[in-house]
Amino acid sequence: MKKTKLAIVMSSKRFGNKMNVTTSRFSRRRWGIWIPLIAYLAVSLPVFGQEVKMPAATDLHSHGVTQDQIESLSEIMHQAVQQELIAGCSFLVAHKGEIIYRKAFGYADLESKRLFTTDELCMIASVSKPFLATVLMVLVEQGKVKLEDPVAKYLPEFKGKRVEGSKSPARPMTVRHLLSHTAGFWGNKGITPEKMDLIRNFERPLAEAVKGIAEYDLVYEPGTKYQYSGSGYCVAGRVAEVALDQSLEEIAQDALFRPLGLNRTTYLPLKEARKTVPARYLRQKGKLQKQPSMAEIELRFILPGGSLFTTLDELAVFAQMHLNNGVYNGKRILSEASVTEMRRLQIPKERRRAYGLGWFRGDVSESGLADLVFHGGALGAHLQVDRRREVVCVFLVHQTGIQVLDQKNKLLQQVNKIFPVPNGR
Repeated sequence: MKKTKLAIVMSSKRFGNKMNVTTSRFSRRRWGIWIPLIAYLAVSLPVFGQEVKMPAATDLHSHGVTQDQIESLSEIMHQAVQQELIAGCSFLVAHKGEIIYRKAFGYADLESKRLFTTDELCMIASVSKPFLATVLMVLVEQGKVKLEDPVAKYLPEFKGKRVEGSKSPARPMTVRHLLSHTAGFWGNKGITPEKMDLIRNFERPLAEAVKGIAEYDLVYEPGTKYQYSGSGYCVAGRVAEVALDQSLEEIAQDALFRPLGLNRTTYLPLKEARKTVPARYLRQKGKLQKQPSMAEIELRFILPGGSLFTTLDELAVFAQMHLNNGVYNGKRILSEASVTEMRRLQIPKERRRAYGLGWFRGDVSESGLADLVFHGGALGAHLQVDRRREVVCVFLVHQTGIQVLDQKNKLLQQVNKIFPVPNGR
């Protein structure tokens, strides 16, 4: 380092002021190029810093909660870990915008004995869908996309798509159809390995996967049936990319994650962050056994409706924003009209069962609006917004949704007992 400095000094003396002026001009040109680039990267890349958190309740009694009721939630989680039904998990309950319960039990990784903490970074699988739907609704409000836009407007390969066995083109699928699982695509179960590969092979870019999806016929007329499908959400993510000429990660960060303060929510976590996410666990022959995890794969393909990484607290903030009709911490993220539309019935024929825009729906009123919206994921995560109770629930685990279903349901049922529906709601 000293030799380098000495050489620079000698060169400066030899060439005099001319060298200094030239270097100065070069530096100004160089920084003129790099400063805008550095500023762009600072606002474009995900920030893995301190995450945003909802305020914790300081007085449980003001929420109508007793310490014994809080302990009942801990007991459910503790027993599940003790009985090796779950390796480790975390659970959060917020009431009227304040956290009344936030705890983790067990291990995130059984082999290393690393504890499962409330700060655990998790891949949330299909709980990604309400996030993507929210991002698209922000783009709708910005006038960059319309819900009734035909998909072929952005992706010409979907023009003139046909239903299997039909000789004439089907009605055009729209962005609304994609977000409500009514676009005509096949479901996720009982499909060929080739179709499954299009939404599970993380070695390919999203654009390539969507082109592969477009090569197949539809299985029903768009807008006439509900069929839960990861393919539709891949296409929705690609529509956003084409509409804005950006990657989905950049779009989501700009439209939702940064405005809401979600500093650890991302489709593309750093390698160092992914290393902290262990393989999932399956209960086989009475014991929990380690299984391969998508988190261990080198991610190149963003699965728009299934590969988001986030944390307990940031899930809660996102849910509270929806409970607050699009506002969080005094800042409007989404219009009340958009939040309402996401809760709305999309297919009148399937009144009670129909998906909204990005949400499963419950407690459906006569108007077709859902007072309960929720979503689970194949990797065990669960997010729930209960408007009648003014409660948000978040559950995270590194196991399959089917395996932890009973334990998750016990927690949610206990929360419903703790917060009965108020009269008049």
